[in-house]
Amino acid sequence: MWTTDDVQGFLAAIKGDGFAALLLLELTTGNRRGQVCGLKWPSVDLEAGEITMHANRVVVGGHVRNESGGKTRIADQTTSVDRAFFGTDYHPGDYVFTYENGRPPHPDTIRQRFDRLAAINGLSRITFHDLRHSYATAALRAGVNPKVVGARIGHANVGFFLETYVHVLHKDDREAAEQAASFLLGPDLYPAADGVHETWPSQIPSQTK
Repeated sequence: MWTTDDVQGFLAAIKGDGFAALLLLELTTGNRRGQVCGLKWPSVDLEAGEITMHANRVVVGGHVRNESGGKTRIADQTTSVDRAFFGTDYHPGDYVFTYENGRPPHPDTIRQRFDRLAAINGLSRITFHDLRHSYATAALRAGVNPKVVGARIGHANVGFFLETYVHVLHKDDREAAEQAASFLLGPDLYPAADGVHETWPSQIPSQTK
């Protein structure tokens, strides 16, 4: 997974890329690749700042298959210039993330584009799916309720989600415990050497009855 520094550095480096917004959405929602590639304007409410993941572009045997649902249409003003330029050659798919002619990218193309952008910007190699894990991990470490994080990335089973990310919760719980103990007990009872805390029970004077 990427750290928050990795994510911020990556997004700053790809600002000029045609699919930077798609990658930004992925990194801030943790949705599946097919969901961000299949997002359509009827599922975007710009005023409310909300999206609803109805459509899904999945790859089966190398071919893209669209799985979609319906929703009330929202007027699209962002591609009017492109539509006028390409005329009848413009692809009328109503997708949010497209090439200039309105054609949606193949999900594998997005994966390959991400791999290339990460490599040329010196980021550690992770898969596109790992962006989903990076988001979930960052959200948990930011203090978001695990149930909420699980629901946001589409895990209906909270127990499975917690099993998947228990290492994150355990690590942060241990760090929180050490920070609290250090603050509460003070340096005499909870000294730190080179940033590593000794086990505090051995520091506490024994009680004589």
